[in-house]
Formats: sequence, C-alpha cells, structure tokens
Amino acid sequence: MRTKFFRTRYLTGSRMQMRYLGLLLVSMMLPLFIIGGLLYYLMFNIMAEQIGVPEYIAINLFPVINKINTILVFGMPPILFVIILWGIALSHRFAGPLERLEKELGSITKNRDYGRRIKLRKNDDLLLIAESINTMLNEVGKERR
Repeated sequence: MRTKFFRTRYLTGSRMQMRYLGLLLVSMMLPLFIIGGLLYYLMFNIMAEQIGVPEYIAINLFPVINKINTILVFGMPPILFVIILWGIALSHRFAGPLERLEKELGSITKNRDYGRRIKLRKNDDLLLIAESINTMLNEVGKERR
C-alpha cells in the first residue's frame, strides 16, 4: 500500500522551479501585454483621428478613456496576481516531482541504500519513471545479495 505524502511548499525556490516559473510567466504575460498594448494603441489612434473632427466627439471619448484607464488600473493587478499564482501552481506541478526524484536518487546513491524506493504521488507525471527506477533498484538489490 502506498503512503500518501504532500509537498508542503508550492514555491520551493529551487533553480528548476524558478526556470519553469519564469518560462510560464513570460509565456502568459507577454501575449497579454502585447495584445493589451495594441488594443490600447488602436483605441488612442482612433481617438486621435476623431479629435480632428468636431469637438463634441472628443468630449464623448474622454470619459470613455477615463473609464478604460480606471478599469486597467484596478483590473490588471488582480489579473497579474492570478497569473502569478497559476504560474507557481504549474511550476510546482512540473518541478516538484523532478526535485523529489533528484533528492531520492541522491540519497539512495549516497547511502548505497538500494532497498529504498522512490515514492511519488499517483498523479505525478514522472510516476512511470519512478516505477522504472524502483524496478531497476530491485534488480540491483537481487544482484548484490
């Protein structure tokens, strides 16, 4: 029977997780800022063309721009916060099993404890690799006897 274990920290500070986190944040935030910037530029470009026309159009556009700026000021921080939390969760999902596998293998080789087994959560993507390593450790253990 497998014992359950849980990782207690989502942000471990390991180099691998920081790399994954940076990659995820860039891949999520770069399109956000590019599309947002282009839409914002398009809006101001249209507004600039309309200002050359009658003044009553400009009077109607400035409140709309102020509302959009208010929405951006108050809407972007929560969106960025959610993106950062999602990035931490995803990087933890990728880097956590790799970090555990690395620690377990290091401990097995350092102590020459070939009877020890690597335990990962049942939903970890590296579970098949851990099971293969455990099979290999069984074979090494048989040969040493």
